[in-house]
Amino acid sequence: AKKVVKQYGNLMVLNQVDFQLLRKEKVAFVGKNGEGKTTLSKILIDKEISSSGQIKLGHQVKVGYYAQQQAESLDPKLTVLQSMERNTPDEMRTKLRGILGAFMFSGEDVEKKVSVLSGGERARLALAKMLLRPFNLLVLDEPTNHLDILSKEVLKNALMNYDGAMIVVSHDRDFLQGLTQRTIEFRDQKLYEYLGDVNYFLNKRNVDNFREVSLGEKTGEPVVKKAAPVTKKHLSKQERKELDKEKKRLLRAAQNHEKKINQLEKKVKEYEQKMSTPDFYNGAEASDILAKYNQAKADIDNLMEVWEEAQMEYELFLEEHGLS
Repeated sequence: AKKVVKQYGNLMVLNQVDFQLLRKEKVAFVGKNGEGKTTLSKILIDKEISSSGQIKLGHQVKVGYYAQQQAESLDPKLTVLQSMERNTPDEMRTKLRGILGAFMFSGEDVEKKVSVLSGGERARLALAKMLLRPFNLLVLDEPTNHLDILSKEVLKNALMNYDGAMIVVSHDRDFLQGLTQRTIEFRDQKLYEYLGDVNYFLNKRNVDNFREVSLGEKTGEPVVKKAAPVTKKHLSKQERKELDKEKKRLLRAAQNHEKKINQLEKKVKEYEQKMSTPDFYNGAEASDILAKYNQAKADIDNLMEVWEEAQMEYELFLEEHGLS
């Protein structure tokens, strides 16, 4: 990709960005929501058109693309096995049940109808279907959403052994750790390259997690200050009172979302501890805990977006009124 620009009306998402992916290279796309990670992924594989710039796909590249919509597009009338058999290359048919087993579909599970599968099971089936095809480039957009811890481990092991090139769009630190050799951060319409995995990236950005990246704290980068706007000293006493009230409301909203995220993250860790015990999947509570775990992960993803919006609204309010 050379000098790629992507605009939606007046909204500039990518501005003159360059990117190259080499044979067998595994790269992570990271950054807060709305910075263009999915957009560039789709542009690279011709699923979306750039506003300007040059895109060139390598010779004989066969692309496998996975996003959450893949799981939703499975035919509900088919069984798990029938879904896999559809469009399976002849040379892969002998490996079909082995791949299903690796994605935790064994025995009578393969005869289940897609319509009765949970969201996590559908995601696993869609991923298993993709790995049946002879792709030499995988583009995965948030592949761990709705996957429980064991499913993520299965997928990660499969991708660690995958011999082709790969782009992974993800916020999942545990999943990305050790999986990719290069990390591309999307920030302010530009790409920033880090020659290491997600831990290397977070260390270089001097942050502990992706939430701090989204917030922009502790980056060690210089802050460019704009000219100060009109301060509240020019306002009446009542106007200043209303301004302070709104400031507190916006801050409280952001803090409440962050508090909920922290509470959910504690629950996720508790569930993961239970799920890591040797006999967990033989226990009567396994399915209930898995369901609660998946719901908590989904709630965290949703709350992260809400929290980012609330935090941005608060920061814009401070900037607009010259507050701190």
